[in-house]
Amino acid sequence: MMSFVLERVTSFGDAFLGRGEHAVTVPTMDGALQPNQALDAARSAHCIPQPDNLTVHGDRLCVTSGNSLYRWNPDMVACELLNTFDATITSMVSLDGETVLVGLDDGRLQFFGGTSSGREIGKIGAYRAQCPTAILKIDGDRVVVAEGSARHRCSEWRHDLMAGERSGSVWLLDLKASVARCLASGLAYPNGLARASADSIVVSESWRHRLVSIPLEGGSPSVLVADLPGYPGRMTPAHGGGHWLCVFAPRSQLVEFILREPKFLRRMVAEVPEGYWVAPALSSGRDFKEPLQGGAIKSMGILKPWAPTRSYGLVVHLDASLAPASSLHSRADGRRHGITSAVEWCGELWMASRGGDEIVATPLD
Repeated sequence: MMSFVLERVTSFGDAFLGRGEHAVTVPTMDGALQPNQALDAARSAHCIPQPDNLTVHGDRLCVTSGNSLYRWNPDMVACELLNTFDATITSMVSLDGETVLVGLDDGRLQFFGGTSSGREIGKIGAYRAQCPTAILKIDGDRVVVAEGSARHRCSEWRHDLMAGERSGSVWLLDLKASVARCLASGLAYPNGLARASADSIVVSESWRHRLVSIPLEGGSPSVLVADLPGYPGRMTPAHGGGHWLCVFAPRSQLVEFILREPKFLRRMVAEVPEGYWVAPALSSGRDFKEPLQGGAIKSMGILKPWAPTRSYGLVVHLDASLAPASSLHSRADGRRHGITSAVEWCGELWMASRGGDEIVATPLD
């Protein structure tokens, strides 16, 4: 009770002084997040429309694009189509050498491969599949599922941000026993999962721009990394310890300001097509009708790499203590924006640029 009262008082003070969650300032990219051109210099592995999920499945690499599931073998130079689902794939995890579990945009979880292929999960106990943004295998038949929102689908992530939603949750599911337990709720779009220790997980909370730790027994989240300069998404293990964190879109002072103007937000959402909202994007610069910021206008036909931008490419390497150690960027003038997945495979880091319609790879060293 005391902690709740303290949180409310702190929130009121922050709102009055314009700090904390109520500030419109955005942290600069510096130190380990110093901008570079590493993503634009990476090798082009394959061009594919809006690649999203990358998952190592046995000795193969699986990738999703819309409602299609593809795979690479180590000796292949191109990917092959494995299956087409009846809804867009929003999340994926490899359960064993044969089976993958995918989350779909209509909320269902569906098995593909193995003896359970075709089996669907819509609800287990109190769990209701609505917005499966990430899935993490714990052990045996247990998985953790991040539900980004209780009111919006994954494809409606901008609506969730603009509405100021805090309805996300994280669930521990026993697939064999059909038992579900809520680990945390009231989260601001949980969008990535990773194992922190034997008894806790790390969750990326996109709309609060932070990483939190949640016990597998359930409980209040504890902040591990706060005030990131973008919206954090999926996480995967890194060789030698640590994790790779995908930051799928940048923050900006303009968007932070708009989020604090409810009347303008309501009119914008009701009257303006979504592609032209003053909101984060996975790609930009392709339509002259997009909202512009003065510094992002081309000068002499050239877009400055340091210009304000609605989209960006960023993958952060977190060390064992989850502190940023290094990063790979595609800046305002780059083309490999909207990085939604990054995994290590065959000695390289493979990354899905959903905004750039491309999968790129770079050596781990």
